[in-house]
Amino acid sequence: MKYKFPLIVLSAVCISASCQQFPNSQIQPQRSSIPDEEVHFTPQQLKEYYLVYSNADVKYLRTVMDAYLKGAKGREAEFEQLKKFDKEYYKSKFIVASRDGNPFGGTMITIMFEDKPDKVFVAWVYKAGAKGTLTLKGFDIREYSPEEIAALNKRYAEILRDKVHAM
Repeated sequence: MKYKFPLIVLSAVCISASCQQFPNSQIQPQRSSIPDEEVHFTPQQLKEYYLVYSNADVKYLRTVMDAYLKGAKGREAEFEQLKKFDKEYYKSKFIVASRDGNPFGGTMITIMFEDKPDKVFVAWVYKAGAKGTLTLKGFDIREYSPEEIAALNKRYAEILRDKVHAM
C-alpha cells in the first residue's frame, strides 16, 4: 500500500518515472509549481499519513542511518550510498514525503530531514536474496531550486515540525 502526504501534492513533485530508474548520479530537476502557502491537514489526514512510519522499509532506512552513524560493520555497500552526504543529515529525524514501488523491485522513499530541510532525498530500499533481507540499494538527492525548497518547507511546515512521528 502506498502512503503519501494526505493531499499527494509533494509526491507528484518528488517522484516521477525518471526518478524511479534511480541513476547513480543526482536525479535531474523537473519543472514544478509548488504552492507557496502552508497546507493544514485534518486530524484524519494526519492519522492516515502517520501510518507510513510503520512500514518495515521506512524503519529500515532509519536503522541503516543509525548504524552508519555508529560505525557499524558489515554494511559497507549501504554505507557507500550514505557517504555522499554530510552525516549531520542522518543525525536528524526525517519525514516521508512519498513511498512508492520501484518497477525494478523494492520501494522508493522520498524524505526530508527535519533539522536540515534544505534538500530532498530519495532512497531505494530493496528486499534482496531468498530471505528477502532489506537493503539500501540507492540514496541520492532529488534536485530542487532554492525557491522550491523554501516553498516545500513552508507548505509542509506542520509535518516538518512533528518530532513525535518522524523517524
